[in-house]
Amino acid sequence: MKSLVTRLTAALLALVAVVLLAGAAAKSATIASPDKLVILSTTDVKGKTSPCG
Repeated sequence: MKSLVTRLTAALLALVAVVLLAGAAAKSATIASPDKLVILSTTDVKGKTSPCG
């Protein structure tokens, strides 16, 4: 009986954690500033940084 209570408690805690994480992910998924440009890399395919390769 004690094992069943422990399993139910663990399942309930896991469910609460999933719900909280899903709620946090949904709120942070909004785009904060879509008008900004983000440069991810300044090197070309060969690894050179000069403008004409």
